[in-house]
Amino acid sequence: MRRSEASANSGSAAMTSKKSVVPTASQKPVRAKPMRGPGVDATSGNYALQGGGVAAGRTGEDNATPVMTHAGAQTKLKEDFCTQVLLGGYVQSFVDLFYLTHRNDTAAAASSSAGNTGSNEAAATTMGSSSFEVSELEFLRDQLVAAEHCKRKGEIPEVLHAYDSLATYCREKNDIPTMIFFYDKCLEIARLVGDQMSEMRVLHKIGTGYHTLRDLERAREYHEQYVAIAQVVYEHEDDDELRGDAYRDLGKVYVDLAVQHELTKQFQSAIDLYKQYLDCASKAGDKDYIAHAQYKIGACYNALSQPANALPFLEAYLTTCRKTGDVEGEGNACAELATAHDQLDNKQLSIDFLNHYIAIATKAENVANQADACRRLGHIYTASQDFARAREMHEKNYELVPAVVAAQVKGVADETTWNCSRVNVGAARANDKLAVFLTLVKDDFRGLLEWKNSRTIPSAE
Repeated sequence: MRRSEASANSGSAAMTSKKSVVPTASQKPVRAKPMRGPGVDATSGNYALQGGGVAAGRTGEDNATPVMTHAGAQTKLKEDFCTQVLLGGYVQSFVDLFYLTHRNDTAAAASSSAGNTGSNEAAATTMGSSSFEVSELEFLRDQLVAAEHCKRKGEIPEVLHAYDSLATYCREKNDIPTMIFFYDKCLEIARLVGDQMSEMRVLHKIGTGYHTLRDLERAREYHEQYVAIAQVVYEHEDDDELRGDAYRDLGKVYVDLAVQHELTKQFQSAIDLYKQYLDCASKAGDKDYIAHAQYKIGACYNALSQPANALPFLEAYLTTCRKTGDVEGEGNACAELATAHDQLDNKQLSIDFLNHYIAIATKAENVANQADACRRLGHIYTASQDFARAREMHEKNYELVPAVVAAQVKGVADETTWNCSRVNVGAARANDKLAVFLTLVKDDFRGLLEWKNSRTIPSAE
């Protein structure tokens, strides 16, 4: 019985050892020190990358190990800092720090999983998008904790300073949305304590941030508030330059909004915005901005076929260009003035401005403007029934088109430019020979029939 029991026990133990990874009689190894992660300096306790990231002599799949080492060290590092803040009782600081340190992790993980078959170098770059130095994490932790701690104690200026430092950090990292988040906190505090200088400065920062993100309506909202305070704070003559900067920044937003409306052919809305831009430029005393606004307003009025409204702005722009020696601007002004006078049926004035436009374009070797002016002159001469001059201008346009097309992006625009030029030349030549053709039909019909049959012009005797 004892032998059978021993045999049974030994059989049971054998079965157990086969099923278990670790035999029952063995003990799992125990570390003398807690595991800190492969990216940790065991002597100092600081986190750092080892040896530049890739071990020498490893090839193939082994190269993925240093990337994971870096990721593991970063994860442990961020976890330690976040836990430290939470254990200190700063819950809001923990939330903000967690966001700041993990905001790129989702995108990095998606890129990494999508490119599993790619190079380890690309993976390392992706993982590095959320990497932090110890000093960087210490800065974020200290500023967030300082903000929350000082807020509890009612030390408002220190809170404002901490959030401002965090916003500046995000701006340097080109993280504009998070920068705006912290500047919004600064704005709330500045308004709470009635600090208009800080409020104005923060409004400018937020407006500029939204402008960078191309959220133009919100940029306009904050810049308009910025200007409203600047009018009060910078009320003295010595503050003209500072007040002008506020108007210039708002004007830039108006311009970008106007361009959006212009591209969608909402010209009246564009004109309203350009006029606001002109007002800002005038209050800032910026002559270049004033001239640009005048030109854009005139061009939009031309697009609306309101040449009478366009003329005052375009003439003022032309005068400014001639005073400042802006030759390119003068050419653009002449082109738009020619359009306005053509719409007003002032054909000779339109021709004069286009001839001046050609002269400026020729001197500047601007082939596109030369071709444009020749085409427009050809149409005006055709409307005036000066067919010989019309043919001359359209043929000159046709000669310039190859150089214009060569400078364009390849595609449909090339064919359109070529085809329009061909049609214009053909029509101009037909119009120029129309009188001769009608004379043949009227006075020498028999000769015309003979030419038709023989395809030769009868000799004139």
